[in-house]
Amino acid sequence: MTDERTYSDVGMKTEPERRGASDAFAYSATAETSPPPRCNLVWRASLLLALLLSAPALAFAVWVGVRGEGANRLLDVHDETSRTLMVAAAGLMAAGSLVFVAMVWLAASRERRQAEALTLLRGNREALRVSRDQLRRVFGSLPLPYVLAHLDGRIAQANPQAIALFGLDPEGLANTDFFDFYASPDFREELRGFLTDSGRLENFEITMRDAAGRPFWVLFSASRVEMDGEPLLFAAFSDITERKRVEQALQKNETALRAIIDASPVPVLLAGHESGVVVYVNQSAAGFFGKEIGKLTGMPVTGCWESAEQYAALLAELNTRGRIEDREVRLVRGDGRSCWVQMSTTLLRLQEETLIYAAFADITERKRKESELHRLATTDPLTGALNRRAFNERANDETERARRGGYAVSVIVCDLDRFKSINDSHGHATGDRVLKAFTAVVHELIRPSDALGRIGGEEFAILLPGSDAESATRVAERVRARFEESVIAAADGGTISATASFGVASWRPDDPFDNAVQAADEALYAAKTAGRNRVRVAAASPSRNVPTG
Repeated sequence: MTDERTYSDVGMKTEPERRGASDAFAYSATAETSPPPRCNLVWRASLLLALLLSAPALAFAVWVGVRGEGANRLLDVHDETSRTLMVAAAGLMAAGSLVFVAMVWLAASRERRQAEALTLLRGNREALRVSRDQLRRVFGSLPLPYVLAHLDGRIAQANPQAIALFGLDPEGLANTDFFDFYASPDFREELRGFLTDSGRLENFEITMRDAAGRPFWVLFSASRVEMDGEPLLFAAFSDITERKRVEQALQKNETALRAIIDASPVPVLLAGHESGVVVYVNQSAAGFFGKEIGKLTGMPVTGCWESAEQYAALLAELNTRGRIEDREVRLVRGDGRSCWVQMSTTLLRLQEETLIYAAFADITERKRKESELHRLATTDPLTGALNRRAFNERANDETERARRGGYAVSVIVCDLDRFKSINDSHGHATGDRVLKAFTAVVHELIRPSDALGRIGGEEFAILLPGSDAESATRVAERVRARFEESVIAAADGGTISATASFGVASWRPDDPFDNAVQAADEALYAAKTAGRNRVRVAAASPSRNVPTG
């Protein structure tokens, strides 16, 4: 048989006991105050008899009073006194019958009202019993531990969850003080007074202990309620011991992590994933940025990056991959200088907050050396133009992009006129100055997307992506005219002038780029043959190499 204590309030009567007591009370009230069926029958018979007695008397009194022919004959046989007594007796009999009828009716009405009132009272008592029974059932089935206690702390009711949480004795609840479960004796009295005065407490984290003295954490809420005219304390608990244990473990891990970060010689930065605000930096990072830790904490993390777009791209990749290692990015120091760093980032979860962990090392000097080595490997050390190998690589890349994009590419091949005689007459130092002056003019007049390469001693090539032969011819003419006007200081203290010849060719997507260079060489030969210091456009097919000099 099912134990009905599982859904009734512990420490109170069982369901059959309560039902029996309630039914007995209802029966006793009915038996004592409600008139039985026999009594109702007597009242009805009395009312009927009163009507039967009063009706003839009333009829006789009316008959005599109206003095009909029959009444006159009856009254004539008696003297005046007898007739008066006879009429009076008939009237009194009729009046008495009417009074009796009225009294019976009033008594019956009063009994009926009493019966209706008792019926309503029994209905209210039954509704109250059902309501209390439902309240007890709900109270017993709540998923969280709940306790009802008197203001002095004595437990009146406790659901099974509270019994299990505190290790209570279900039979001894009335002798159990609710406030004894608080670990701190001082806090017990403070809490008792607070609940007595204010009557309400919500979501308060507190340490409690069970009947065996085992401490544990609960989320506690309480309020004063009134039941059957008595003020009680209704208290709810949620065991958060495991959550507090995890929080304490996270706190220890966070403390250890902070100690490791602080001791790290590598700059480390922590930022909120959602807020985008710097939450912590170690001393190495503060030294790198040239700011105090307090001034870095709380600032937008994008202020540490050279551009917000760069940080947004890094964050998007981090959200996808969860970790990025050895990524070269550009940060900004406190004085506004940009620098290269090698950064590794990951996402950390600390106390329900996701953080971005970024550790980095300054590689600005390394990048500078790499850039210098690249420059030396790809450029002519005297003029700064691309060397022949780098120019060819750039040309192959540009023509491949042009083939996919469907746009034109042109090339200009140019050669300084009578450069050997300049070297012979003014020396190689002056010749170097002439080469530098020419490259300076070209760099001034071409676009950033164009490229200048030194492909021979005094021979240069200009790559123009997106330009057809006509546009390239205009560029070559501007360079020729500007260089012709240049006055170059000679090494011996004087000044000289120099000129250059130019050949222009347009690259065709179905041909190798070398064919376009060979066509420009042919056009350069034509310019040289025509008298130098001029621009010529390539013929349909090249025929010979360009002469020097």
